[in-house]
Amino acid sequence: MSAQPTAALDPALDGELLCYCTTLTFGELRAACARGSWPPPGKERTGRLCTGCQGDLLHCLRLLGVRPS
Repeated sequence: MSAQPTAALDPALDGELLCYCTTLTFGELRAACARGSWPPPGKERTGRLCTGCQGDLLHCLRLLGVRPS
C-alpha cells in the first residue's frame, strides 16, 4: 500500500466510525495510511469487514490517495 497526501477526506471525520463491524474510525484509517501499514494497531483480531464496509473502506482509501502497489 502506498499513500500520497491529500485533503480529499475531511479530517473533521476522524472521530467518526467508518466501519461498525470492526469499530474502525476514519482517523484510524488515515493513520494506517500515513504509516503504510495494515491493520491499525488494536484491530488485528476484529474480524472481517462486511460487504458495505469494504466498499466504504475502498472509497476512503482512494480519497486518501492509496493505490495498489
